[in-house]
Amino acid sequence: MRISPMASGYIRKRATDLMHDACKIYTPGKPVLDRTTGKTHTPAPTMKYQGPCRYWEVQAGQQILVGEEELVMTQSYLSLPYDAAVPESDDTVQITASSDPTLVGTTVSVISVVRGGGLRASRKLLVRVVESQKGSW
Repeated sequence: MRISPMASGYIRKRATDLMHDACKIYTPGKPVLDRTTGKTHTPAPTMKYQGPCRYWEVQAGQQILVGEEELVMTQSYLSLPYDAAVPESDDTVQITASSDPTLVGTTVSVISVVRGGGLRASRKLLVRVVESQKGSW
């Protein structure tokens, strides 16, 4: 089934309108060998994207017992506008603005990216929390 450019443009615009968070995506620097000293150094990460996004969790996780403590695992996702730069695994995402103030400053790592599909309204990324302001995580 063919989807018209007008229909795909409309759904992508509406999906972006619902992205109330903002984020920056960085690609980590790859270690570089200094041949004179024989040591490696890692350059600063490069920014790949800055703009609207949507950070969300689904209750598709599971409960795990570790010793006597019960942990509840959830899955976290990040949506980006379809025409945004496509992140890769291990890219780092920093939430810079959100309607939930506890999310601002949260850093997540990209695990996987959904790349294609017919009427793909946005890019959907599976992410893992690296650093957060929440003490309960």
